[in-house]
Amino acid sequence: MKRFTVLFVLVFAGTAAANAYLDNKKTATHDCAKDPDAMIAGNENTITFTGACSRISAGGNLNKLKIESVKVLDIGGNENTATVDAVDAIVTSGNKNKVTWTKGIADKRPKISNPGNGNKIGSTK
Repeated sequence: MKRFTVLFVLVFAGTAAANAYLDNKKTATHDCAKDPDAMIAGNENTITFTGACSRISAGGNLNKLKIESVKVLDIGGNENTATVDAVDAIVTSGNKNKVTWTKGIADKRPKISNPGNGNKIGSTK
């Protein structure tokens, strides 16, 4: 039983690390065709997301995100900037974030939930 538990923990840790951005002040490109979910917990990163993502969660601060397509963009951190070509839902529970989007995926406009303070969410059109 111990071998199974250790193996499970190692496999899970390896999987989580592939889609989690925990460092600060890094530049990266994330291929959503390989891993459709991503989490940003670090600060002051610049990350480009290519392909169709399922969910991107940004809990860090001062990140710059360029996203080709995402079903759900969830920004819980502060002072992040996200530029999104296509999105279904935007949730901004953090503060002073800026999200611009071009179009919705399923509908013309994404569903927007903005319980945070001082966030700016708008279309590029």
